[in-house]
Amino acid sequence: MDVTDEQLVARCKDELPYATGAFELLLRRYEPVVFRTCRRYLNHHQEAEEACQDAFLRAFHGLPKFAGRANFRTWLFRIVTNVCATRYAALAKARDRAAAIQQHAHSLPTVEAPARDSDQLEGPIGDALDTLAETDRQILLLRHVADLTLEEISEAIEMKLSATKMRLYRAEDRLREAFQQLQPIPEKKS
Repeated sequence: MDVTDEQLVARCKDELPYATGAFELLLRRYEPVVFRTCRRYLNHHQEAEEACQDAFLRAFHGLPKFAGRANFRTWLFRIVTNVCATRYAALAKARDRAAAIQQHAHSLPTVEAPARDSDQLEGPIGDALDTLAETDRQILLLRHVADLTLEEISEAIEMKLSATKMRLYRAEDRLREAFQQLQPIPEKKS
């Protein structure tokens, strides 16, 4: 029997925090796509696992207050993008601090950004995505990794639909430009 998100959310509101059956069904339904989104956003398997757990923990605690003005999927991905953005900023800040320390004290070991996992986007597309601003990466990940509709993205980032469409198209253009810049220009043979 196919149970809708709305039905599961209603059951969660009745059951939580003492019974977690309905929440576990939501978790199983969304964990793969949430994890893929976190992994791509953060470029690190362990950080993505922690972000995924944090997002679901926030959803668990927030479900009793979930008003249903947006659908559950949109609400969940708003949480996911907020968690990932916060964690990404913290990682960047830590890398910046480490670089500053290394610059002033050459005796300290090099601290590098977490290496990309082998199951992530690799090659020129992944490299091009990594060069984009966080806002562009966020909307591209929501659309192409989390597979949200434009309406869901609009609700998740709290922006009007027309502005969301324009932002997505511009982000795709910037990704295309970044990809082209990273591609070597073939030499013409005479």
